[in-house]
Amino acid sequence: MIKRSFIFYNSGSGLGQAIAKKLSSEGAIVLLTGRKKEALAETETIIRSNGGKTHSYIADLVVDAQVRDLASQVLEDLSRLDILVNNAGISKEYTLLDMPVEVWDEIYQVNLRSVMLLTKAFLPSMVKHQSGNIVNIGSGAALRGLPGSIPYAVSKAGVVCFTQTLGDEIRKYGIRTNVICPGPIDTEMFKKSAVRDFILTGGGDVFSPETAANAVLYLASSLSEGMNSQTLTLRGFNRW
Repeated sequence: MIKRSFIFYNSGSGLGQAIAKKLSSEGAIVLLTGRKKEALAETETIIRSNGGKTHSYIADLVVDAQVRDLASQVLEDLSRLDILVNNAGISKEYTLLDMPVEVWDEIYQVNLRSVMLLTKAFLPSMVKHQSGNIVNIGSGAALRGLPGSIPYAVSKAGVVCFTQTLGDEIRKYGIRTNVICPGPIDTEMFKKSAVRDFILTGGGDVFSPETAANAVLYLASSLSEGMNSQTLTLRGFNRW
C-alpha cells in the first residue's frame, strides 16, 4: 500500500509527527527535515522505538540552494524518492490594516515557496523513474478565506492551485499530486490561534492530528490510485 520513502517539512510535533508515525507504521522509510536536528529527535525516537526506519536532514526549506543540496543528498542516499509530503505551515493573525508586509512575506515563504522548492527539487527524479506521489497540506482556510488571517488563507489557497495545476502537468509522467484541506486540527498552532474562537463558533469538529494523518495516508498510498489534481477536504460542518 505504501512505497518505501517520503519526506516532509517540520516533523517535530503536531500534524507532521502524526504523519510520520502513520506512514512509518505502513512501512515507509521516513525522511525528516527541518532547520534544527533537535526538533526532529523526538519523532526519530518514536519511529525507531516502534521498529520503523528514519533519517533526518537539516535544511532551511525556503532557501533554494539548501533545498537542492537536500534533494541531492537524499537521492544519493536512497537513489529515489517515491512520496513527497509538503507539510509547511505557519500562521500569524492580523487584519490587513494591521499586518506588517514582512509578515505576509514570511508566511508566503514558508507556506508556499517551500512547497514549490521541494517539489521542483525532487520532480526530475520522479520524472526519470516515471513514478511518484506528491501530497500537499492545504487548509480549510484555502477554500473559505479566514478573516484575521489573510496571508495564511491566501498562501494555502496558493498551495491548492499549485497542486491542481501541477497535477495536470505531470500526469503524463506517471506522477500524481493531491492536497488535503483540513478544518481545525488539535495542534499547538490552533490552540494559540487568535481566530480560534471565531472558527469554533461555526460548529463542526476539531480533528486530531491522527485523523488528518489518515487522510495523508489515503492520498499517499494505493488506496487513492488514479486520483490526481484533487482536493480532499476534512470538515465536520459546512461553515466556519
